[in-house]
Amino acid sequence: MNLKYSKAKLFYKKVEKSSIENENPVKIINTMVVELKKSMEIVVNSIYLKDKTQIRSKHFSRALVIIYTLQTSLDFEKGKTLAGKLFQIYEYCRTQLIQCFSKKIVEGANKAIAALDDIFLKENLGNG
Repeated sequence: MNLKYSKAKLFYKKVEKSSIENENPVKIINTMVVELKKSMEIVVNSIYLKDKTQIRSKHFSRALVIIYTLQTSLDFEKGKTLAGKLFQIYEYCRTQLIQCFSKKIVEGANKAIAALDDIFLKENLGNG
């Protein structure tokens, strides 16, 4: 699993680097959040399905890599308050995802997904 994690992390770093050169950073973050939500939803929706262990593990790892990437991309010097709040949201997603995956507690993960929807859907509507 460590090799897969390293491979995924490398992939996301390459994507992030190439995307940053060509895209608006807000658009990149929104895309990453959409992918994070998808992976979190797959984990939540497959948590009680024994035949979905492999796909659940894949998306659990993928979500954690995305969260890590989102957290490490925050600029605390330019946007102290916003960066701090986003870090807390990403950390909440991480802890709830781990609770869901390890203890099969889905309520917190669903709340985390809803929080991402609230924050980033409003952001997308604002950029219209």
